[in-house]
Amino acid sequence: MNTKEFASEKPEIIQTNFSLGDRGEIHIYRPLEFDQKSHPFVLGIHGGAWRRGDQTSYNFLPPKFLPHGVAVVLVSYRLLPDFCFPAAIEDLIHLLAWLKKNGSCHRLDVSRCVLFGGSAGAHLAMLLAARAIAEDRPRPTLCGIVAYCGIMDAIGQYMWDEENGENLVRDFLGTRPQDDPVLYRQASPIEQVHAFMPPVWMVHGDADRIVSPDQSRRMRDKLRELGHAPVFLEAQGMDHTLIEPGRTGAAGEPLTLLFEQKLLLFINRALSASGLGLSRR
Repeated sequence: MNTKEFASEKPEIIQTNFSLGDRGEIHIYRPLEFDQKSHPFVLGIHGGAWRRGDQTSYNFLPPKFLPHGVAVVLVSYRLLPDFCFPAAIEDLIHLLAWLKKNGSCHRLDVSRCVLFGGSAGAHLAMLLAARAIAEDRPRPTLCGIVAYCGIMDAIGQYMWDEENGENLVRDFLGTRPQDDPVLYRQASPIEQVHAFMPPVWMVHGDADRIVSPDQSRRMRDKLRELGHAPVFLEAQGMDHTLIEPGRTGAAGEPLTLLFEQKLLLFINRALSASGLGLSRR
């Protein structure tokens, strides 16, 4: 079975009550082969500055993982301007509980889950893992976190936004750090990570003009202080993106993620640590 066959498979669409309307939809892509067994899965959390995107934003992910026997779950969450923090993270916490309770009914192996996010999605993936574990929330077993060009420090990003004439974090949090510093700490993954985090794999373009690469560098250092060994890769000359230059998907060309082969190796190791690596085909 080839990648095109995997990519053309339509998802199972499930309406849940963890959020509003189509924000509560879960799209589940499973490998066509061995479809009667449970699969480890990647949970994709889309970016879009917390104000754009939905479950279809990461439709390019299933062809990356399905050929290896790994399912892909794509979700959304409440967005700006109607909903500020903590609406998005609350939706995702409820989503994890739903997956823990119902995932096996949809042939998902809830003992093997990797979170995947880019930009705002990377922020939410890191914060979600930190909070769900620290608060002992119902959840699948989180085996790893993949974070592309993520916001890790809300105050640091606020200052970056100010320098660049943007209001990204201020809009998300609905206030300034000097007016509610506690809220900014609550929204900052770098303030919430702890010794019980799963393995972390991060990528950031060193020419990112939207989210400073220093965000990921500082998170790497913080995780090391806590005893972790995060993987951090800088993409030389790259701006704010997950995608290799020139691989835009035009004319049917598949998108290629930055450091894609290294990403697959990381996910393989993360799942192997739980007893199952990526299948070889």
